Amino acid sequence: MTRRSQNGFTLIELMIVVAIIGILAAIAIPSFLRFQARARQSEVNANLKSLFTGMRTLAKRPQSHIRVPGFAPERGNRYSYYMAATCTTAEIRDAVDTEQHNTDDCIQTDRFKFGMEMQGLPERVIPSSFEWSTRATAHGMGAQAGLYGTGLEWDFIAYAAGDVDSTFADSSDSWLISSSDGKLQQMCPAVAEPLTNAAGEPFNVSNDVDCD
Repeated sequence: MTRRSQNGFTLIELMIVVAIIGILAAIAIPSFLRFQARARQSEVNANLKSLFTGMRTLAKRPQSHIRVPGFAPERGNRYSYYMAATCTTAEIRDAVDTEQHNTDDCIQTDRFKFGMEMQGLPERVIPSSFEWSTRATAHGMGAQAGLYGTGLEWDFIAYAAGDVDSTFADSSDSWLISSSDGKLQQMCPAVAEPLTNAAGEPFNVSNDVDCD
């Protein structure tokens, strides 16, 4: 009677395969999480450009008549949006229905979708140094969100801040958009010299993907 041979993996071979899978996972998972976080940043770019367009349509209205230019990002926003240095009131997005106020100049992160542990109005990171165009400088434009100037002659800065790496303890992913060309200091990752930025282009002051 012939005995049929049995083929299979030895314990050592199985251990080697498991080790290889573990190494590949250790390399791939962080890269996937970073890619996912970068994909979330597409929200802030689109919304800040929409806000910029809305503000530009009001360019011939006196500053005193301008509050929020009809800007209302769709629900499910990971970022909070700031049109003033200090929020008078904020649109609250903690429930099915938003809580709106006539004096809203900020819009809260949608915590109804992403969880109440997410900051409703995360702290913004602002540039430590900035240089604006001659016109904006004459209007007294600084680094905080808001309108600068008087009458029909004004410039503006708006901010967005949110969490994209699901680590709530670190600094927020902070962006700004302005009506002026300028040179701005990127805070994180830190760079030696300020970076040029065109009016209407979102500027990443602090990158939550690359900074802990």
